[in-house]
Amino acid sequence: MVHTSRSATDMPADETTGQRAAFERHRLEVIAHHGFEAESTWFSDAAGRRTYAMTGGAGSCPKILIHGGLSEGSEWWPLAGRLRGRVVIPDRPGCGLTYVPDPRRRDFRGEAVAWVEHLVDALEVPHVDLIGNSMGGYFSIVFALAHPDRVRRLTLVGAPAGLHRGLPLFIRLWGHPLVGRAISRRPIDDPEKLRAVFQRLLVTHADTIPTEALQVMVEAAALPGVGRYAFLMLRRLTNLRGVRRGLIISSEMPGLGVPTRFVWGEDDAFSRPASAADVWDRMPNADLRRIPEAGHLPQLDRPDDVAEAVSSFLDDARMRT
Repeated sequence: MVHTSRSATDMPADETTGQRAAFERHRLEVIAHHGFEAESTWFSDAAGRRTYAMTGGAGSCPKILIHGGLSEGSEWWPLAGRLRGRVVIPDRPGCGLTYVPDPRRRDFRGEAVAWVEHLVDALEVPHVDLIGNSMGGYFSIVFALAHPDRVRRLTLVGAPAGLHRGLPLFIRLWGHPLVGRAISRRPIDDPEKLRAVFQRLLVTHADTIPTEALQVMVEAAALPGVGRYAFLMLRRLTNLRGVRRGLIISSEMPGLGVPTRFVWGEDDAFSRPASAADVWDRMPNADLRRIPEAGHLPQLDRPDDVAEAVSSFLDDARMRT
């Protein structure tokens, strides 16, 4: 497996478009403005599928930050610059600049494990720290369940997908065959409209999110193939009752021995911290940090508190090794 560090602007024209190259440059500029000096890194798997990541720092145990379901790597801009060591922020398949998979394929869990495994292999390290939000939490958990020896510590920021079936109504409607198509045909093309969505679903203090960060997210949603994949993914993984039963992994969590920390906003609209008490309490090596006045993306509401919760957990592992 090969990884390279070429900018999209250096690639042949048939590999990218001006829109993707402009997005890549703008996102790197914005995340650098907020303290994370990153470079573009491309990881190619055996099938030639290309995963994009923003990478920075140095260290023997990389921190891989995996974003949520309808997002891309820029959701980590408040946290990345506050973490020590080597940081890797990939775009998940179907998001940002990474390849778009066929969402009709049935083994979503297997594909998630294989994708994270490919990243870890490409980084050429024995183990990593995984930090996941929402669907990124699901990716992190199922990889840790499959390969516990390759995960030093697992941090779940916000309610991870797969613990419960509950979802906000808007997300359930987006996955509906008819309503979801209508939603997909009306993408959000204005940062202030996106701010309103964030306030309703994802954070408690949307007014503190810089407009430039919201603009990057608007540009990401407009990338070719991203909107269609989001709709088809939601159709596959959700219904009007919430998360499909086949995605639920809470019964497996007590068997996860990897040291785990839940960093959970008290006002998370997807699921409140109390809903996970029966999960983390049965895990052999887990704890919960509640973040007050924070939603599903607590790193946007309370970046300093989230950074402290994450760093203290990971730094403790470094001191013990």
